[in-house]
Amino acid sequence: MQNKQIKTKKKVNLSKYLTLHIQAQTDEFIEVFSKQELIDAVKYAIEKNIPYFVIGGGSNVALKTIRFSGLIIKNNYIYKKIIKETPHEIYVSVSSGYPMPLLVNETIENGWGGLEYHKGLPGTVGGGIYMNSKWTKPMAYISDCLIEATLIDEKGNEKKVTKDYFNFSYGYSLLQDTGEIILDVVFRLKKKDIVQLKQRAQDSLSYRKETQPFGISTCGCFFKNITQDEMERAGLETKSAGYLIDKCELKGYSIGSFIVSDTHANFIVNKDNKESNPKDLLQLVSLIKRKVKNKFGIELKEEVRYLY
Repeated sequence: MQNKQIKTKKKVNLSKYLTLHIQAQTDEFIEVFSKQELIDAVKYAIEKNIPYFVIGGGSNVALKTIRFSGLIIKNNYIYKKIIKETPHEIYVSVSSGYPMPLLVNETIENGWGGLEYHKGLPGTVGGGIYMNSKWTKPMAYISDCLIEATLIDEKGNEKKVTKDYFNFSYGYSLLQDTGEIILDVVFRLKKKDIVQLKQRAQDSLSYRKETQPFGISTCGCFFKNITQDEMERAGLETKSAGYLIDKCELKGYSIGSFIVSDTHANFIVNKDNKESNPKDLLQLVSLIKRKVKNKFGIELKEEVRYLY
């Protein structure tokens, strides 16, 4: 039976919901603010047999066309609760729509260690787990603290899983293959000295600001770093995708409003900070991949998630 509680908006411009401000329209759109609303929205799309995609902060998302023929669900489900505490640890349940910047700040102020290196990370908890967001100095994945999660499966039913289910690796979780949606997660965090946590967070944030474009329209690292095998075959000393793009002399190269960052070549920036044509982005991405392929024999793979 079709879910009658859902009322979607029609033909909504997605530009303001995406950090790259890509000009695109979705056939249907809905914002959800609770666990049940998120479940109902997914079930609505399943029952109507239409494509759907859940966005949080709108980072790590790009479009290939000016129209998404389906339902975009904007996840504003924000909830956090301590579910267990020991003398040395905190177990906290966090919703998928919880903003990562807010969560990182709150955990630091409470003296809960584990997420402090993610200071400056955009997006939401759900997106972070989906992409297995990371920081490399030192290497710290958001999944390091994960214990379990509740998902919405392909039939719209709730499903509890442990960390092992996700099969995490660099820039990857199993959700990228299954299409399942995160409802909430449980993190296990260590009780630490607040001053120490603040210093780690500040060091991480300072390094981000020094080495990456910050506070402007970008979706983060656009391409995945290359593998160890690719690095060795090409006779390189780094796996950095930004290094390869830089060596192709593409920093500052632009098509339309989209430009390869002068600060870090693995960042594509919307220099005009306005609605911009996805065709320009795709042309720039295609050029980058072609140049790197010709010079190094390596096929770059996007880290961002495309909507069709």
